[in-house]
Amino acid sequence: MSEKQNYSIGLIGQGLIHQQMKRHLENTHQIMPLTTESSSQQLAACSIIVYCSDTWAPRILRELNRRCLQADVALLPVYTQFDEGVLGPCVVPHKQGCVSCAELRKLGAASFEGDRELLHQYLSHEREPVASQPWLSSFSLETLAALASREVATYLQRSGQLQTESALFTLSLATLECRSHAFLPFPACPDCGQLPRDEAEQAVIELQSRPKADVFSYRISQPASTPEQILSTYVEPQTGLISTLVVENSNLLPTASSHLFSAGETMTGTGCTLRPEQSKVVSVLEAIERYAGSRPRGKRTTVQASYNRLVRDGQPVLDPTVLGLHTPEQYEQHRQSHACRQLIPYHHDLLCRWVWGYSFQRQAPLLIPEHCAYYSVPASKDNPVFAFEISNGCALGNCQEEAIFHGMLEVAERDAFLLTWYARLQVPRLDLHSLTDPTIRLLIEHLEYHSGYTIRAFNITLDHAVPCICLLCVDEQNRDEMPKAFVAAGSHPHPEQAVLKALREFAMFLAFPRWLNQHNRAEALKLLADSSLVLKMDQHPLVYYLPEAFERLDFLYHTPRQQTFQEGFRDFYVQPSECLDLREDLESLTSYYLKRGIDIMVVDQTAPEHSACGLHCVKVLMPGMLPMTFGQYNRRVTGFERLHQLPYTLGYQSHPLTVDEINPYPHPFF
Repeated sequence: MSEKQNYSIGLIGQGLIHQQMKRHLENTHQIMPLTTESSSQQLAACSIIVYCSDTWAPRILRELNRRCLQADVALLPVYTQFDEGVLGPCVVPHKQGCVSCAELRKLGAASFEGDRELLHQYLSHEREPVASQPWLSSFSLETLAALASREVATYLQRSGQLQTESALFTLSLATLECRSHAFLPFPACPDCGQLPRDEAEQAVIELQSRPKADVFSYRISQPASTPEQILSTYVEPQTGLISTLVVENSNLLPTASSHLFSAGETMTGTGCTLRPEQSKVVSVLEAIERYAGSRPRGKRTTVQASYNRLVRDGQPVLDPTVLGLHTPEQYEQHRQSHACRQLIPYHHDLLCRWVWGYSFQRQAPLLIPEHCAYYSVPASKDNPVFAFEISNGCALGNCQEEAIFHGMLEVAERDAFLLTWYARLQVPRLDLHSLTDPTIRLLIEHLEYHSGYTIRAFNITLDHAVPCICLLCVDEQNRDEMPKAFVAAGSHPHPEQAVLKALREFAMFLAFPRWLNQHNRAEALKLLADSSLVLKMDQHPLVYYLPEAFERLDFLYHTPRQQTFQEGFRDFYVQPSECLDLREDLESLTSYYLKRGIDIMVVDQTAPEHSACGLHCVKVLMPGMLPMTFGQYNRRVTGFERLHQLPYTLGYQSHPLTVDEINPYPHPFF
């Protein structure tokens, strides 16, 4: 009887589940019959509210979820959805992970468009809940009520052991199979979300000492989470941030693909390493990196103004023109195309949104256009898009230093490749027999043998602080329906690891066979004849599947210069680094570019979901570096002094590159 005096259970609902729950609870607890219309005072008088329904009525449940959060009282839903009984989530006062979070995660995890549409209809009131649940049997009803009663007792006596905190517990009504589906709280949840404002103070970066596992790993020695923890945290078919993860074990390299659906976008991560488990982890990390890079997830953008207004107000702000814009002709082409995401000509009085980043040159925060920091923010009247951006420079790491370091490597790699392409530089071909790592030499033989392609490597490092490598993989046999050529690139402080990165990119192409069939060939020929038709990412390499396009790669294929790795990267082989602190590596890298007048600006893109595994995500911007773009109308080559001067400075040309000499063809990068 004492328990009845100490705890009162608010019971809401009707039907068979409600009756069964009442029988289970009334012998040990005080039952307070309530309705969805009960006052906040009545809700708050209870120790916990149990909502029971024989069917799924998300509109009613989400409204009750809001009211319980406002009343600071716990809520435990018990209901059925289609052929399952569902228990949870247990909504705990002052904690994130509520009913609305669970529904949004379920919507995001739906793999098929039809499933997403059905869930969306239920969530947006467009569909009436079913009247009854024919799957409920006496066995499933008793099992569901017993599980729910145990969870109520756990909350009241041992709340730290709840099975349904940020989790759903499901019971198959056909087989009585039980499963737990953990989910991450939804940062922008309309009911329990607590996104902070984007503030300058949050953008400040103070580099910390980060011991490395070994000299050439460039990853910290003790990450917060193991690979197993990363997979269990993010991958879950019904409620996970990532709902699908597939491994292709071909005779090349194990390749994993993961898919994440959010806000109408599907983000794919691909991992290709020497081991299947590692490939899975890499694919998951790439997907959640893109999730963070596409739009702000961890803070609310609060600054909306023009560049001129910010300057007048004395705010530290980046001049967007230093990032390289499009030509008037390109903006006009966009206007005529009626694309859903049109580019608007930039001027200093253009009103847009800004986020806080950190400038290593200024050693202080500064404002950066939101669209330049996040590549998929929806365009709007008060936040127009004036530059085509992708995930270039976005990187995920076990700490902020790690993420910044690898973001800089990507910016350097893309800049080196585009300089080589736009200026058609006859960079040195590297002798692959001079590689010292036997594993990489064997991998090259393995890929060549199984694919039939000949792999050539080129030193495109140019003026960069780290080795940059370009691979040209050619079908020398001219096989029917086989793509003629692929191009891949990699950068890394260890030149042979840069080769390995590029080889893994090539292996990913091969893992998902691309054929030059009749349909593809017809499309590729149109793109070859008219470069303005190249609009999407996958159309760039398609052009170079054609043997007829191979002459565009002559400047690489027939380069007269050759060198060994030891000749191309003499300093590395003569005096390799002995640094075991990633902070020192990063400071050395940033110092190199700062001395050459190139700033390193960092936007912290870390989302709350990353914190679960101690991960950090950033966007690195380095004004003056050539930005990777896709679509011929979107390429940005105007205003880059290094594009015109560097070929001359490095001795590739007898004069600075003129505008007319810039390679007019779409690049083959993918």
